[in-house]
Amino acid sequence: MAGDYVWFEDVEDLRKGFCFVWVKGLTSSEVIERMGAKELERIGWQQMVGAGDGQRGAVEKYFFGVSRASDEWSLVIEDNGQLGLADDLLRPLSKGTTLVCLWKGSGGRVRYLELDDEVVQLDMDPSDVSRRTGNKAREMETTIDEVGLGGDTDSDPVPGAFALAERVTGVRLSLEMLQERTYLFSATPTGQGKSQ
Repeated sequence: MAGDYVWFEDVEDLRKGFCFVWVKGLTSSEVIERMGAKELERIGWQQMVGAGDGQRGAVEKYFFGVSRASDEWSLVIEDNGQLGLADDLLRPLSKGTTLVCLWKGSGGRVRYLELDDEVVQLDMDPSDVSRRTGNKAREMETTIDEVGLGGDTDSDPVPGAFALAERVTGVRLSLEMLQERTYLFSATPTGQGKSQ
């Protein structure tokens, strides 16, 4: 439920924007390889999200961290960038598997994207769930309502979007879990993703 993720509203380091991508069945190294990225170093949570306010100006590379979220899922996290809009990277990353992406931009726009083997299952702005597309757009209506999206239009849609991602992935995120992980901090040129 959305109430399980209200803690996220207090994570000041990500207030300006973020991207979380869950990828099923791939290790962290496989995710990096599929994205055509290069691992730069291994870092902790605070190094990844607390160093600054994300990228500015012309973006030539996406910078992100990758870690295991569970035995089944890897988690990609980007601090205030544009990875969540990079379909040329996200679609190939979902080849042969399932990918869930939650992105919030600095302007307040939010995107929830679910891909299954490069096919869009659900693409929507959680602040306006009536405008959703994808193969499961209609089928997911009850689940979207159950997690707390689509009700109060003045409330932050991010907690509900995280709850929806949990329903799909089975992975519950907490700040403690994110802080305990080691991340493979990596970079890939924009528009240069490769599928394997």
